[in-house]
Amino acid sequence: MSRVLLPILLLSVILYACQGSKPEEAKLLESLERLPSLDVTEVETFSLANDQILISEGSVSLKSIQLLQGFSSVIKIDDQNFCLENPIAEKKYPFAIKQEFELEEMEVLRLLVLSQDKPGLTMLNFIKNVGNAPLNLSFQFGAASELKPSMLMDSTYGVDGADQVIFDELTGVITAKDALNDWYATWASSADYVLKPASIACDAADSTLSKTSGFQVDLMLAPGQEQVVPVYLAGSDQSELMAMETLAELRTDLYSDWDQSYALVDSLLSTSKVTLPSVELQQAYLWSKFKAGVYQFPAEKKETAAIDPDQLLHFYEMNYKGFTASIDQTLFFTDLDQPRHLTPAFKYMQPLVLSLMGIQGDIVNRVTYVRPNLPTEWNEASIENLWIDDNQLDIAITSEENHLTVEITQSQKKAGLSIELPEAFMQVKVLGKEVSNDTKDGFRRILMTGDHVRIEASKK
Repeated sequence: MSRVLLPILLLSVILYACQGSKPEEAKLLESLERLPSLDVTEVETFSLANDQILISEGSVSLKSIQLLQGFSSVIKIDDQNFCLENPIAEKKYPFAIKQEFELEEMEVLRLLVLSQDKPGLTMLNFIKNVGNAPLNLSFQFGAASELKPSMLMDSTYGVDGADQVIFDELTGVITAKDALNDWYATWASSADYVLKPASIACDAADSTLSKTSGFQVDLMLAPGQEQVVPVYLAGSDQSELMAMETLAELRTDLYSDWDQSYALVDSLLSTSKVTLPSVELQQAYLWSKFKAGVYQFPAEKKETAAIDPDQLLHFYEMNYKGFTASIDQTLFFTDLDQPRHLTPAFKYMQPLVLSLMGIQGDIVNRVTYVRPNLPTEWNEASIENLWIDDNQLDIAITSEENHLTVEITQSQKKAGLSIELPEAFMQVKVLGKEVSNDTKDGFRRILMTGDHVRIEASKK
């Protein structure tokens, strides 16, 4: 082979490899698209949280202390700075936020990820050259630390001091410490990259006591090539060592943490799954499961006053607007051990949906009660894989002006079913056979056991 052709062939192979391969992190994006998501609009304030850390419009907080007032990312090409401030699209997932940015010759995507149990944040920055020529660029990340008591703490927790920030060029780790307290925030990228200290051109929300510090990663991207620059952020209200340990775990546990979170969401999707005419209400119910867990029925059936379903639906409509965007922040800042005048929305969303379907459980007596209570504008509603103690049920209700159908399957054949229909439905069939029944308090009650029942009722 000609010595002139050999370098050309090698270059072609290298460019083809760059274009044809995907970063390992791209698999996370592909799996993410199989999960429910919400479009984040400009008028909404997004939040994302686990039990230990909250991200809300750039600020990052633990339960006890705030870590950052804000952060910013910059793509630098020659003397031009492109601030990643206004995404063209933004989606919220149960444990991640995805932001897309459009720059000349580049596609940039930022993925903010939380694990289930770590007081830290992983930020994956996907940078792709969509032009026809190689790109030499620098990715810069800056954070404005502002270590101070969080909203949950009172004035006795500590006095906020100025932040002291150190960049360790040997390890590439930036550490911020409050001058008066053992409060720490630390951030870094992958050990695979050489980090250099950088002054960030874009605002990272500085204040009097906060301090912005950042780093820079230099990249060369062939046409079609994509690289991922991770940023890991951790904090502690105890010691620098604890913050560093969390940072190390974030670096090593990304994929195992992702799998754990994904498996939980996948399980919640199929458990207590409702189908409702109201898309917004169904979405609010779904996200209340993701964030607060599946509703657990009390041991005994509680007697409740009759509620007008149309008024109840109106109450929902007034309260679920913005519910999914703010539920993380509401849940994070709610101390359920403290007495409250009002029940937070994430606590009542699921039981109120169940009350619209008229479903109540009596675990002690092993009876499920169904008294259909659909709003006037609803013709049907159903729930699948509903667990009341060890009994798994599917319940479907269809309602028309003069006809009502209730169909139930359950895993425990000996468990009782009590279906109560308005007395106006005078003709009742159970599994296709007409039956007679008495009325009490304006309702006809059908008591049954078995793994399947279908009740059809009509007004004469």
